[in-house]
Amino acid sequence: MELFIVTTIAGLCTGILYGLVGLSFMAVYNVSKVINFSQGALSMMGGFVGYLLVFNEKVPLSLGILLVITVPIICALGINYFLAEPLVRRNVPAVTVMLATLGGTLVLEGAIGLYTRFSWFKTSFVFGMSPLTWGLVRISPQYLAILIATAVLCIGYWVLLNRTKIGLGIRATGTDTHMAALVGIKLTKTRMVAWCISAAISGVAGFLIAPLMLSSALMGLPVVVNGFIAAIIGGFGKPMAAVVGGIVLGLLMQFFTGYISAGFGEILVFISLIFVLAFRPQGIMGVVE
Repeated sequence: MELFIVTTIAGLCTGILYGLVGLSFMAVYNVSKVINFSQGALSMMGGFVGYLLVFNEKVPLSLGILLVITVPIICALGINYFLAEPLVRRNVPAVTVMLATLGGTLVLEGAIGLYTRFSWFKTSFVFGMSPLTWGLVRISPQYLAILIATAVLCIGYWVLLNRTKIGLGIRATGTDTHMAALVGIKLTKTRMVAWCISAAISGVAGFLIAPLMLSSALMGLPVVVNGFIAAIIGGFGKPMAAVVGGIVLGLLMQFFTGYISAGFGEILVFISLIFVLAFRPQGIMGVVE
């Protein structure tokens, strides 16, 4: 029973981190229909800034979290301004913009790789390792922080989209770009805000996930792959569905790793993707259009 509870908590927390990365995909995709594959590198930047400042330089946690959000946003604005936005304005195919974001990924990974010599940078649990106990439930403060951060980000993103003017502009732009422009919505500014939101979510996800994996300049690849698969499983195009897909993915990985084979968890990710694409391509929460 204890193994079941521990595995469930680990799968839930790991999955919602992948779901956050999937959510960051949706923040950009729902505005410009561009799949931004620099999300993995932006998550890596969040983990790296946390490693460099919070773990090494002992910067206060509040300031560290602010920089974990700010630095990926600056990087995302650079990728958007120099690579993505010029292509979107020229109405080039979406795959071309996607490849441009991959180019931005290589630049960020190369820069951090040169600094770290592509070695692992060791991070530790920011919120401590001593588990909190409620009856049979034992959860580490790091996992509790992941649950709280995810809840705050998801609620904040929902409120932004549904209760603010800029959120309504984002939704309108994603629905009909030409009509949004006709009613006075500034498309460039709206897309820029979407990139900032996406980068902030990725940065926080990277900061939280870094202590749970071997972190390096190349850590963004598995993060972005699992986040992308989580978005597909949940229902691509629906923001909160990505979190649901991440939870399903995380639970499957942890239960197969814990009960069947430690090496089977990663394989199961791609088996799940194939299964969903074959039998429910719209995802768990998606609808057939």
